[in-house]
Amino acid sequence: MKKAHILAVIVTLIAGTFLFAQSDADFQGYMKIIGPTNGSLGKNIAAKDAKATEADAHKMLDAFKKVEAYWQAKGATDAVNFAKNAQTALEAVAKSAAAGNMDQAANDAKGIGPNCGGCHGAHREKTDSGFKIK
Repeated sequence: MKKAHILAVIVTLIAGTFLFAQSDADFQGYMKIIGPTNGSLGKNIAAKDAKATEADAHKMLDAFKKVEAYWQAKGATDAVNFAKNAQTALEAVAKSAAAGNMDQAANDAKGIGPNCGGCHGAHREKTDSGFKIK
């Protein structure tokens, strides 16, 4: 019985590692969602389109949760905090947009960029062919 329990724990840990393991390519995919969606978010806030703003905020929020998990697995506490702070700002944007308060949504959105910039400054390196994660 004890061997079966230990085996079950080992199988669960191995499966969890493969299930939650994220590659640099996955991370780059999240950035390809976040960047354009952030541009869309800004345009929708400016147009005072609450429904589209809320949708963009939720799309980015989902991507930032994955970004947080990526950095958590790498042990980069600062990057985890940047991702969490961006999520907090996006939750506020979504809530304000859902309430139809687009001026507040615009103000809430100001909390996104500094976290993106902070993480990029710390964990992105320019190369001859683009950027690499550091």
